[in-house]
Amino acid sequence: MIPYKNFDEVVLAACFLAAISLVSRLVVWLPGGMLSSWLVWLQSLAVGLLIGDALLHVLPEAVETGQPFERVMVALAAGALVLVAVECWIRWTPGATTEEGAQRTPFARMNLAGDFVHHVVDGVIVAAAFIGGEATGIAVMLAIALHEVPRELSSASVLVAGGYPPRRAFVLSLAMALGVPFGALIMQLVPLTPVGLGLALAAASGTVLYVALADILPGVWARLAPNQRAAPAIGMGAGFFVMWLAARMEQG
Repeated sequence: MIPYKNFDEVVLAACFLAAISLVSRLVVWLPGGMLSSWLVWLQSLAVGLLIGDALLHVLPEAVETGQPFERVMVALAAGALVLVAVECWIRWTPGATTEEGAQRTPFARMNLAGDFVHHVVDGVIVAAAFIGGEATGIAVMLAIALHEVPRELSSASVLVAGGYPPRRAFVLSLAMALGVPFGALIMQLVPLTPVGLGLALAAASGTVLYVALADILPGVWARLAPNQRAAPAIGMGAGFFVMWLAARMEQG
């Protein structure tokens, strides 16, 4: 079992990451016209960041726990299937309307679910890193913060694009950010075996990939203007490149 250790440091690190996430989401308060013109680009960036995060950060962490590759892939698929079931329920229930009368789209609500899972996983990773020592924990915390800022900027824009007014999007962002300390506390108070940790990380990768490709990307196509035809490819490429750089810095 992973031991109960470095509780104070883990909680502080988790709160730091939650604060980074929340501050990054202040982008929702940008003037409506300014934000609207950037939504397609930011959503495209979000897709690239999420794919890069899942494939270059979370999934390698799962493999490094020593699980057989086939088991890791099954857990990844299970994570995606869980969100398919969640989306079936979300699409079956009537969508809520905003104060302006706009419909809140399923991709925005699915983004909230995936974002909370992602934050819980970040908390688990930070708590696991501190098991290796304070220096390792701080390094991992900074690495996560490095890719958290651009990811959260774009993720906040996904909520606005999906029909949430800025105030509601920010309040929901606060709730999602609490997933980081929640994940860290789970790791500390309910120790996982390496097998459990690996499978949890792999399942989280599946949820992140599903939200990126099945929910956010279709929203990009729906909002695409004639003068933004290259935005999905450029934005996704830029997001993935940022995650690749972050992964290289973590390895170095």
